[in-house]
Parts: sequence; C-alpha cells; structure tokens
Amino acid sequence: MRNRSLAILALLGSLTSLAPAQTPAEPSPQLGGLTLWQLVSSLEWVLIPLGLLSVAVVALIVFNFFWLKRSNLVSPGFIEESEALLRTRKLEDLADLCEKNNQTIPRILGKVILFAKSHPTVTLESLKEIAEVEGGRAVARINMPTMILMDLGVMAPMVGLLGTVVGILRSFGTLASDATPMRTMVLAGGVSQALAATAIGLTIGLTAMAFYAFFRPRVLDTVGHLESTLTVLLIRTNDCLARGK
Repeated sequence: MRNRSLAILALLGSLTSLAPAQTPAEPSPQLGGLTLWQLVSSLEWVLIPLGLLSVAVVALIVFNFFWLKRSNLVSPGFIEESEALLRTRKLEDLADLCEKNNQTIPRILGKVILFAKSHPTVTLESLKEIAEVEGGRAVARINMPTMILMDLGVMAPMVGLLGTVVGILRSFGTLASDATPMRTMVLAGGVSQALAATAIGLTIGLTAMAFYAFFRPRVLDTVGHLESTLTVLLIRTNDCLARGK
C-alpha cells in the first residue's frame, strides 16, 4: 500500500512539472476617456479660428437684437413733427430737422428735400427714384449684420472640417511611425480628438444659421416699415411742393 501511494504521488509530481508555467497576466492598457475640456484643448491651432468665429457669432446675435428695431429707422416724434411742418409747407424747417436727426428715414428724406429745393420742376417719380437709391443703401446697411451672421454660419463647419482633416492626417502619420501593438488605440484616440473640431464647427454653424432664420423676418419687417413710411412722407412732400408752386 505504501509503495502504491508513493507511485501515485510521483505520477502527480511529474504531471505538474510538465504543465506550462503560468505567468501573472499583465493588465492590458486601456485608452482612458477624454473629458470635454481635453478634447477642446487638443485642437491646438484650430481652436483659435473657431474661438474667433464663436465670439463673432455671439456678438452679431446680440447686435442684431438692438439693430433690428423700427425705432432705429425713425422715432414717432419725428413723424409727428414732420407731418406738422409739411401741413404748413415749412420745407426749410423740415430740412433742418432731417439734418439734425441721424436716423435712417430722416437722412433719406433730407436728401430728397435738398434735391427738390435745387430742382423746382422735379416730379414725384424723380423723387421716388432718389429715395429708392438712398433706400437701397439703407436696406444694405440694415441687412449686412444678418448676412455676415449667415456667412459665419457657413464658414464655421468648414474650419472645423479643416481641423479634422489635419488631425486625421497627423494621426495616420503617428500610426505609420509607431511600432507598438497599441497603434489602433492611438489612431482611435487621434481621430476622436480630430472629430471634435468638426463637432465644434457644426455647433457654431447651426447656432448662427438658427439665429439667421430668426432675424430674417425681422429684417423684412424693418425694410417694409422703411419703405411704407418713406413713401408716405415722399407723397406729402410732393404735395407740399405742388402747393407751393
């Protein structure tokens, strides 16, 4: 019995010695998750134009809230005073009033009155042509901040896409020169950082285009108020000139 037990122990020992030695498993490195700030800071030089675009978009949005108002075209007090002067045919006083007022409609009306005074035989059609030319310039000034906002909305995604392309090219360059087995994870991390530029650019662009769609009806309303008010004042100015002849 004792010999049999010793034989079994010897057999178990030989089997144990034949088994491959197990080394402790090394923990596989993992790509840690990047925070939002880490993604943004990884954009490097692309962050500068994107930051400037975002500041410009916010500034234009705030500016348009104050710019697109009917009160910036003409004040109710000017309308009442000009109508009173036209009823009494005091074009000289109306011209002085327009010169002192820096709003859009008084400035246009003042130029029309000056032209009418220097050309006594002028017709209403001629006055309307002058008002249309000056009004076209005024409409361009009214519409300019909104159009710039739309241009920035188109430009921001392009800048973000440029940053993404440059980042992906840099990631592939790093992948080609890296001989470690973690090349795939390095590529994935670089591409995720590069795509952050497109995400930021799209966010800026969508914000700008959304506010452009919001401000566009206000631009149309402001331009319509400009045309209607100026047309009424031109007709009354022409009537005043006709009565004075």
